[in-house]
Amino acid sequence: MENNLSAVKDSKPVIFVTGFGPFAGHTINASQSAVELLAKGNLEEELGVRLVTEILEVEYNYVKKTVPQRWKELVPKLTIHVGVSGISETLVLEQLAHNTGYVRVDNCGCVPQNAVCYPDGSDVIQSSIRMDLISSAVNKATCVKLPCVKSTDPGRFLCDFTFYLSLVEDKCRSAFIHVPTLNKFSAEEITAALATAIKEMYLQVVEMDNGTKVVEVNGNSTTNQVCQNGEPIEQVAAAV
Repeated sequence: MENNLSAVKDSKPVIFVTGFGPFAGHTINASQSAVELLAKGNLEEELGVRLVTEILEVEYNYVKKTVPQRWKELVPKLTIHVGVSGISETLVLEQLAHNTGYVRVDNCGCVPQNAVCYPDGSDVIQSSIRMDLISSAVNKATCVKLPCVKSTDPGRFLCDFTFYLSLVEDKCRSAFIHVPTLNKFSAEEITAALATAIKEMYLQVVEMDNGTKVVEVNGNSTTNQVCQNGEPIEQVAAAV
């Protein structure tokens, strides 16, 4: 489907953002609308990055082939997948993804073999990105009209499946965001919230790469040393 992969390559860090095309019940996918608007914004200038966007087919086989391929081609500093939730009235930041339970058919009427992503994969993989901190920052942003929450249930469909694929590649640089439908918020409002979340995620990844991680303890920011794989050496405070 649509992408800007042909954009001129340079030495800037890459942020790779995907949305999904239409599927049953969503003839206009809000994630596609938001990602397409995001590509027209000024995120590249603000962060000094190369923004690469792509709209994925709602097909397991297509996604399983495409996502690992993009990781190899782009070597992204950060990958964010965006999907639509028909029931959400907020921006939803997914903290983890599942390997099994994919019994819902895709646009081709197919499901993964044995309903799994990878036969030998871990049941659950969590992103090392602190979604509670991202949610807190988005909720404090005066330019954002959408509330923002953290979730641990991406839904056992293409969203969950796609997120798992990226977490296998690098759990320290992978995120998934569910957006509400366009009858609840405008594409512009969704995109503004999405851009704010992506900025905060990128800054968190930069902090990780610099050897420190900013965390929130009792409402105050503090700094933890991190390992090379992005995991904190000391256990950080639980999400409030």
